[in-house]
Amino acid sequence: MNQRLPIDVLRALQTVVETGSVTRAAERLNLSQSAVSWKIKRLEKQLERPLIQREGQRLVASDDGAQLLVHARRIIEAHDAALAHFNPVQLQGSIRLGATEQVPMAELSNLLGQFSRQHRQLDVRIVVEQSHVLRQALVDRELDLALHQDFIPRIEARDQLLWTEQVHWCARPGWQPAPDECVRLITFGPGCFYRQLAQERLSALGIRWQVVVECGSVEGVVSAIAAGLGIGLLSSDHLDKRVEVYRPFDQRMPLPEVANVLRFAEDSPAPRLQALQQLLIQALHRG
Repeated sequence: MNQRLPIDVLRALQTVVETGSVTRAAERLNLSQSAVSWKIKRLEKQLERPLIQREGQRLVASDDGAQLLVHARRIIEAHDAALAHFNPVQLQGSIRLGATEQVPMAELSNLLGQFSRQHRQLDVRIVVEQSHVLRQALVDRELDLALHQDFIPRIEARDQLLWTEQVHWCARPGWQPAPDECVRLITFGPGCFYRQLAQERLSALGIRWQVVVECGSVEGVVSAIAAGLGIGLLSSDHLDKRVEVYRPFDQRMPLPEVANVLRFAEDSPAPRLQALQQLLIQALHRG
């Protein structure tokens, strides 16, 4: 057996598992899909065992793959730290990044970890909040850049589009609104633009409504919907087996697509911000 474990092959394995997809891994690594697949197959042939497997729509590590990744992460981190040490261009200062829960947090955390290892003189801080809070923080210069969400007609020219999702009326399987009663709404809070849209759609058709749950987290909203406490709006990425699209409302009151975008606080961002922007776009953009 070949005793060498090349850095680029280990990085390909790590990226496929982090993103759950050969396609997205290829985009992040700036390689073709066939190149990434070939690296994984070559590594599996070298070690004589499968390293990844399919679980639903995602690729995940096998038991052997998970064990290899324990070592691979340490190897890659040491490699990147050595390169950063001898890198003549050192980015310095701090970066204040905002993000919503719509961004895959495991993937974002791995990206920021990689970025911090490559630029050890940078202090990167992240705030997870709702989109309207992040946009105001950009205006107040409390953040340098933010990954936020808004409906497509409302995004601005300075926003870098990463991906779009469809928004749906969602309810517990089998849920039906009680006749002659208010529709019970589950929302992300008073400032949430999902809530504003739901209220506008219902009021336009003369349907009475009342907010029964306000929760700032996606998991909290999904759990409340799954418990049958009411109906709420969710983007397609957050649908799971506990909830389903409520077709009568989706057909009667169709909802727009929502855009996930990256925005700077300033028109001319510093090089350190541009470096992080390029990494985020490369990793999170869905063509």
